[in-house]
Amino acid sequence: MTSPATTIGDQATDLLAGIFPIRPWSDSDLAELLSQLERVAHAAQAIQAEVMGEIAHRAEQADRQEEQRRGRPLMPQESRSEYVADEIAATLAITKVDASRRYGLALSAADHPAVLTRWRGGALSARKVQTICEGLIDVSAPAVEALADQAARYAETHTAPELRRWLSRRVIAADPGMAEIRRARAVADRRVTVTPLPDGVSELYALLPSVQARQVYDSVNALARASEEGDVRTMDQRRADALIDLLVGRVEPPPVAIQVVMTSDTLLGESAGPAEVAGVGPITSAEALDLAGTTDHDVAFRRMVTDPDTGYLLHIAERQYRPSAGLDRAVRARDRVCRFPGCSRPATRHQGTDLDHTTPWPRGQTVASNLAVLCRHHHLLKHSPGWTAELYADGVMKWTSPSGKTFRTEPWVYTDTG
Repeated sequence: MTSPATTIGDQATDLLAGIFPIRPWSDSDLAELLSQLERVAHAAQAIQAEVMGEIAHRAEQADRQEEQRRGRPLMPQESRSEYVADEIAATLAITKVDASRRYGLALSAADHPAVLTRWRGGALSARKVQTICEGLIDVSAPAVEALADQAARYAETHTAPELRRWLSRRVIAADPGMAEIRRARAVADRRVTVTPLPDGVSELYALLPSVQARQVYDSVNALARASEEGDVRTMDQRRADALIDLLVGRVEPPPVAIQVVMTSDTLLGESAGPAEVAGVGPITSAEALDLAGTTDHDVAFRRMVTDPDTGYLLHIAERQYRPSAGLDRAVRARDRVCRFPGCSRPATRHQGTDLDHTTPWPRGQTVASNLAVLCRHHHLLKHSPGWTAELYADGVMKWTSPSGKTFRTEPWVYTDTG
């Protein structure tokens, strides 16, 4: 007799096979099919996670019954629940590490019904679910479910990195004290390790506080980009050599600015809301105040005025073909990353981003409302057949793909507004 699970699997396979051939489908139908197949894949992952949870539940029940029968706690080797991950690994023909990761996510997601519901409905990927579950660790009970529901809604239309930053700000705001405890705990685990590899190379790994890690990387990057003309090394090779030169004392560290953005209330100690560090993300107010008062770093503070209703950096305008240094700085500060949907390339020149006239010059003016940061790849994409982009006065940008689907990106939000 065929099992229900096998029947469902066969039906799903037959249903998916029915979409072929796909060549006659229109562009818009292909785009919609791509979207719907993603939802199906997410839903299947969610149901698979719930199956793992049920397997674990039954294993725990069996262990409890066996403990009652024996009249004592089970040893690890006697426990069925101890080896659920191994059973999953064998069943799916995956590694124990992969099985443990997926099993752990299944158990974590079960603690957040709102997240699990949207995952099961296909609106969330496993990566986004994991981002939410990890971001809510140690959050106080009164806030955790409300944040989980809000995060699940936000995740439907944003990438996992965007979700991580969004959730981090709200977790810090919901419980600043616990956020600082978590930061101190994580920083206490900082370390450097080296792993010898074949053929004369080794892997150097460092777990560092985020702001200092950013400073180290920017210093290495600055040295790598300062190489003389005609240098045939790749950028990766230049960065590796720059790191060696810095660590062994062959060169002096270049001046690197760390930009900390906070409200005046936070700077005065009247608010415990999160601050922001360019290239790092949200940080606690305690860390921000430490950075503001330190003399160990070249910390650049710029006054940035934000709209109290939206949290966006306010509009700045200028009329000329090439943006001045001030306008360039203002637009990059407004956007912070490439404005193509989902792209997170930082809006700095050394990261290979440009200021693009959304409406081409001279028809379009050189003002902040007509300039947007684009990485080189998406700058070229914008001018490719079928793609269009519109930039509105409030900094919101609308993209339309060749298949007619539209996407919206927003300026960087410096101040959460709810």
